[in-house]
Order: sequence, then C-alpha cells, then structure tokens
Amino acid sequence: MRPIAIDTGPLLTYLALRYLDRSDAPTARRNQVLKEIRQGHAFGDTQREQFLKLMKRPVFTTAHVISEALNLRGKSVLNREKEEFRRNSLDVLTSGSISEIPCRITDVCLEQNFRELICRHGLTDAGLLFVASKRRALVLTDDARLFTAYSSNPGYVIELLTNHLR
Repeated sequence: MRPIAIDTGPLLTYLALRYLDRSDAPTARRNQVLKEIRQGHAFGDTQREQFLKLMKRPVFTTAHVISEALNLRGKSVLNREKEEFRRNSLDVLTSGSISEIPCRITDVCLEQNFRELICRHGLTDAGLLFVASKRRALVLTDDARLFTAYSSNPGYVIELLTNHLR
C-alpha cells in the first residue's frame, strides 16, 4: 500500500472536516463549507467516511502545502473564524496523523525535470511531487491541470480526490 502525499485541496478538506467535527457544526454549515472548499463538488457522508478512512493510512505533505492550506482565501466562509480554524488545524497537524516532509528548493532543483516543474507549476506542486517520487507515493490533488500534466509518471501515482473517492 502506497503512502499518500496530500496536496492543498485535500489537506484543506481534511482540516475543515476535523474542525467542523470538533465544533459540532450543523449539517447546513458543514455542507456550505465543504461545497466551497470542494469547489462545488458533492462531498456527502459516503465521501466523508471514505476520505477519513483513507486518511488513516500513512499521509504526508510539505510545509509549502500546509502554508497554502492555512492561508484561507479572503472569500472563504472559514475566513470569518480563521483563528479558531487555524488553532484546530495546528492541533491536527501536530498530532502525528500527517507527517511533514522537508522539501528544500535546492534539493528539488538538483533534478532538472523537477526544476522545470517549479517553472511550470510552482514550488508547492513541484516539491510535493518531488517528495512523492522519492517515497513512491500516491498524490491526492484537486488540481486538474497538475493531474493532467503528470498522471503518467512512473515514480508516483497522481489522482484527483473526487475520482479516488468514487
């Protein structure tokens, strides 16, 4: 069973689920938050259960991805309670359920194909794919552009979260 490298969208989904569970959010609030985070994709009880089960496997990410997930967009419905969301997220991120793998730009740039990936998609995506390739991991993302461009790499498997939960 491959370890899971989690990208920003799936990480934000997980952190939001944990936050909403902790605050006993009503169903309407939960649906509103998840609909926004999942960019309109349905995320019902079945997907929630599958996702939380998936997250019990060895999961890792990079500091760049964590930074993006905690940097809520100004229009986010979670932005109104961002300090409490971030407090809860820090508890989750330091609990050991998700490992943070170091990813130095110098190391990523040592390999030309990943250096080019930084130029095309940015350091966050390139760094995640770099550590995923080193650990032969399953990369879960919401980024269709990244998925389309790199879904045939032999060093890792990249899947869209919505497809993986079907």
